[in-house]
Amino acid sequence: MIKNAQEILDGARRQSGNKTVAVAMANDASVLQAVVEAEQEGLVHAILVGDVAEMREIAGDGGFSLDEMELVNEKDPVQGCKRAVELAAEGKAQFLMKGFVKTAVLLKALLAKPELKSREVMSHVAVLSIPGRDRLLFFTDGGMIPKPDTAQKEAICRNMADLAKALEISPFRFGFLAPYADEASPEHEDICKRLKDLGPDFHPMSAVTPEFAFENLDGLVATAIEECNTITKGLTLHTDTIFSGLIMGTRVPVCLVSRSDSAINKKASLALGVLFAGGGEK
Repeated sequence: MIKNAQEILDGARRQSGNKTVAVAMANDASVLQAVVEAEQEGLVHAILVGDVAEMREIAGDGGFSLDEMELVNEKDPVQGCKRAVELAAEGKAQFLMKGFVKTAVLLKALLAKPELKSREVMSHVAVLSIPGRDRLLFFTDGGMIPKPDTAQKEAICRNMADLAKALEISPFRFGFLAPYADEASPEHEDICKRLKDLGPDFHPMSAVTPEFAFENLDGLVATAIEECNTITKGLTLHTDTIFSGLIMGTRVPVCLVSRSDSAINKKASLALGVLFAGGGEK
């Protein structure tokens, strides 16, 4: 059972197979540097898709080399995303990373490959390593669905559960964020009943307060995207919380990082992709 960001990173280093990431349009300075460092540290093997001349120029300006990297030349963002997704469909990459391209362009290429889908709804699952906690906190969805409906709420719970299984979190206790613990909605109660098929290791709760969640739970489900973003941004800006996360709902998750993310956050997200891919010799 993985309990913090350091264990996420260590687990990825130990993984010897299924750790290849295809980076869609890698011609971005912060993404390139993070991926190059992650490969040098043994976290991932990367295939960089994008404008190779521009990538080499960025690397030169940044004082690092791409000489040992696997490069695929593609200047057009749409075609670059298609090529990155094809690498995953062909089994040459186990997960994806978004570079200098709009998320929607990459997701459109991914959705064009139905064999890569695991369920109809894609959602972002944040994994937070918070100082003072003895376990990780999973939080969803702060990146994809602004205000999920009932079916989407159930799906984002299942996406979160998929990632929890990959990290061998057992038991996994999670609940829907509510202002008061006695304000469970019939909608959330019904969703929790349907989630019982996840098995005895998963324990959904229809209404939890932030205080209860931070003290007792492994996962938290927001009812709107602003809730998730407000809490995660506050933690990462004002504490030493390490943020990692993946877009889930497909067989090849997508690692998203922003230029403002710290180097450790970027590497933790890449390591999370390795652990979800799993399956290789350790």
